[in-house]
Amino acid sequence: MTNYTTFLGLYKPDKAEGVEVESLAQNFETIDSKIGAALSNGTSTYENLNERLKTYENRFEHVTERNVMDFGAKGDGVTDDTQAFHDAMGDGGYVVTVPAGVFRTSGLFVPSNTMLIGAGKKRTVIKLLDETPVGHSVLTNSDYTNGNENIYIGHLTLDWNKDTRPGGWKIPKGPTSSCLLFANVDYSFVEHVFAKNGGLHGFDSTSPNYNRHGEMDDPTYYQPNGCNFVTFSHCEATGSGDDNFTCHFGFHTTFSHCVSYYPMGNGNGTSNSNCFEIDDGSQDVFVDSCVAIGGARGFEIKAHDYAPAAKRVQLANCRAYENAIGFCIRHIGHHLSAEPTSKTAHDVQLVNCQATNPKQNSIYKGVGASALVVSGYDSVNIVNFQAICEDPSYDYSNDTIIMIYYKGRYVNLKNITIRGFRSAAHDLYVLGGENAVGKCMIDGVFLIDGGTTGLAFGGGVDNCTVSNVYGHRLGTSSGAVGLYSSGPDLNISNINFQGYETTFNVGGKKTPYELFKHKGSSVLASKDSHVTGTNGFVVGSVRGQATGDSQSGVIGSYNTINPKANSTVWGWATGSTPSSANRKIELHAKEGTIKATGKITGSATFSDYAEYFESLSGEKIPTGTLVTLEGDKIRPAEKDDLMLGVISETAGVILGESSFHWSGRYVKNEFGGCVYEEQKDANGQMVMAPKENPDYRPEEDYASRDERDEWNIVGLIGQVYVRCDETVKAGDFIHAHNGIATKSDSPNQRWQVMKVIQEFDADKGFGVAFVFIR
Repeated sequence: MTNYTTFLGLYKPDKAEGVEVESLAQNFETIDSKIGAALSNGTSTYENLNERLKTYENRFEHVTERNVMDFGAKGDGVTDDTQAFHDAMGDGGYVVTVPAGVFRTSGLFVPSNTMLIGAGKKRTVIKLLDETPVGHSVLTNSDYTNGNENIYIGHLTLDWNKDTRPGGWKIPKGPTSSCLLFANVDYSFVEHVFAKNGGLHGFDSTSPNYNRHGEMDDPTYYQPNGCNFVTFSHCEATGSGDDNFTCHFGFHTTFSHCVSYYPMGNGNGTSNSNCFEIDDGSQDVFVDSCVAIGGARGFEIKAHDYAPAAKRVQLANCRAYENAIGFCIRHIGHHLSAEPTSKTAHDVQLVNCQATNPKQNSIYKGVGASALVVSGYDSVNIVNFQAICEDPSYDYSNDTIIMIYYKGRYVNLKNITIRGFRSAAHDLYVLGGENAVGKCMIDGVFLIDGGTTGLAFGGGVDNCTVSNVYGHRLGTSSGAVGLYSSGPDLNISNINFQGYETTFNVGGKKTPYELFKHKGSSVLASKDSHVTGTNGFVVGSVRGQATGDSQSGVIGSYNTINPKANSTVWGWATGSTPSSANRKIELHAKEGTIKATGKITGSATFSDYAEYFESLSGEKIPTGTLVTLEGDKIRPAEKDDLMLGVISETAGVILGESSFHWSGRYVKNEFGGCVYEEQKDANGQMVMAPKENPDYRPEEDYASRDERDEWNIVGLIGQVYVRCDETVKAGDFIHAHNGIATKSDSPNQRWQVMKVIQEFDADKGFGVAFVFIR
């Protein structure tokens, strides 16, 4: 049972204390701050405040409970009990209990700080008198102008008594004619209430005015005095002329664990009567664990063209059964190419929602059957959504089950299941044309025994990404297409279709085989491209094809096929036929090789070709030193030595570094080549791979030769910097003395000085010459 005194919000200091509290929440904040001040100011202040709090507590104990029968109500289904209710409620501050019975009224006006509690939903019934004007609601708040707060309504039925209305009756414009209508109400709660046959709405939390043909009508103007922090919990509604549950122009409205079924509409088949409608100007709305059955739309988040759209709306754990459209998100009048893009339609989330058996109905005959539609909104996130058909006899032949269209943009669909809509035209359609969708992400889709087309994308669709899709269609598949796109520009990855006659029709090109079907494969920012292997990719290419079994990639290429696994290629060629012969560069990850058909150049001024050699002394040899071989190691060269090269810092190509692992990691044959053996790869396939040395210890830290002093880079060919003595001039040939170049009149190697860079310095013991060696 709700705590009456707490809910009534009587924690209000006297105005003489200089504190004016506008809401229950602010009141609690005021008391909290005073307690904090008391604790910091000493015992006497604390005791003072404690006494005052006891005074407030005494006020709660004396909250008066009133029974409407004590004020003359009969509850006999005949007597007019209106005055008895108003006498019991007075000016507010009372708990008014209503026993079982049928209480006839002309409409109740509930003041602030009032709790109206029945004996149980469908046991206590408040029903309008037959002669009540059409514009009256069964229950509303008492002061639309100044507003009301802290109203609780619970455990009863509100019956608008639609059946006794004379023929031709019409609902007035604006917020009227509902079972429960709150306008300009704050901090109020409605639970376990049944709204039956509302003329307009079952439950409405709204402003005293709608944007309707007035001076301020504008899709960016918000009507003032909407409700704030109003909650409807465990409520039930049916038979409304428009929507069973709705809200307008308010903040923080919550619908929790409510059920809405079969709104009646206007009877001529043109009524947009919905189970739940989050309408014009609503903000920060939360709908949790609600059920919608048999409406034109089960859940609609929207606005009319003359009002701002509902925004910052969250639906969680909601279910829609047999509505024409299960879930609809739209801003009317902001759809078509000639219409302005909405400035207010954004920020909607659907999480863990489900639409079952969407069906056309007599309420709104112009609507086809769909589980979900999004239009005119941006920043829409839909996660864990299921669309389910359990009625195979229903014909969905002209219907699309999930549709993103009419200026929808920044829409994210993740973890979507569409099951059993075999007769549908499309399971999921992102429409194109002049008002095409932009920037849509679709990730994680199961299409189980679905429509003629699984996924469809219209022309002009901008920046859409589709990934991780599995479609399986049972039985005959004549004419069925897994993925259709009228244009070629679609980012696709990891898609697998089975049971479709054509798996892909992209940009007018049909593909009978399953593209992107393997785990981890992707095609990004490419045109007329595809992947057929596991973990392959094509990026930034036109007519690029990665056809290797696994880890096959194509980047920035034109008309290029990569047939090799474990490799990435770049290529280019004119014409319209892709070919592996058009490869220009290949990087092979497994072999560690690089191949190119053109030049390999370095933009830096590196000028020689070099290899790593180990020093005989095990120490680093200074740059510019002439060296010779002694066995398989090097030392500084002397006069009669055959000079191997020069210790260099300018090599453009350096071999033998053993950059990534120990040079003996793999077993070699007698000619230094790797010994190969069959091994199982990461995908469980047997492949030929280099045999690993049993002495290899991968767990040990490894330092490359570049990080070890005993290994030196020796320039072998090209233009190098050499240490020299005072005898060396430009044009001279040289030989070595203690590793330093000196002039040779009869050289046994024709290494010639190009120029002297730095004259001999006696303090340093050398100069520097630029020498060409070969």
